[in-house]
Amino acid sequence: MRKNTLLLVAVLPLLAAFTLSSCGNKNRKTGAGPSADMTAETVTVPSMEITESTDTASTEGDIRGGEFQPQADLKTVNFGFDRYELSEDARKTLQANAALLKARKDWSVLVEGHCDDRGTVEYNLALGQKRAKAVRDYYVRLGVPESSVGTISYGEEKPLCTEQTDACWAENRRAETKVRIN
Repeated sequence: MRKNTLLLVAVLPLLAAFTLSSCGNKNRKTGAGPSADMTAETVTVPSMEITESTDTASTEGDIRGGEFQPQADLKTVNFGFDRYELSEDARKTLQANAALLKARKDWSVLVEGHCDDRGTVEYNLALGQKRAKAVRDYYVRLGVPESSVGTISYGEEKPLCTEQTDACWAENRRAETKVRIN
């Protein structure tokens, strides 16, 4: 009995110390990224009517079948490194794109997500899908029918630029909007 008590007294503090030390850094933010400084000046974007979807199920557009083509009037948006959030500039571009997409009911839309070549193939495919989905969701909020907009991720498979420079990598971090005439 005395051996069990001594063992318990010796092991219990060690177990508690290990448990507490492993949880200490779990929620700590590191680095001074763009979101670290909350005192930055905000930019006002002209308001545009945003509607919520009336469909009960989220239905993505069908991307099977014919070829999707770029349209000169539909602009590409770019993303920051390791980011899929839409910047204010990207939102302005997508608002102009959405106005054209809403006017052309005969178009099916494909949003392609792309990444630079840093990171694993799996990571870049997932990040490209998040970028495409962010653009698609914004289009839907702006009134583009969600059943006409599909997404695909190419990850790092289709770069615009192949140099190993920051400027080139920035070009490759993008979402392109392409259409197919029905």
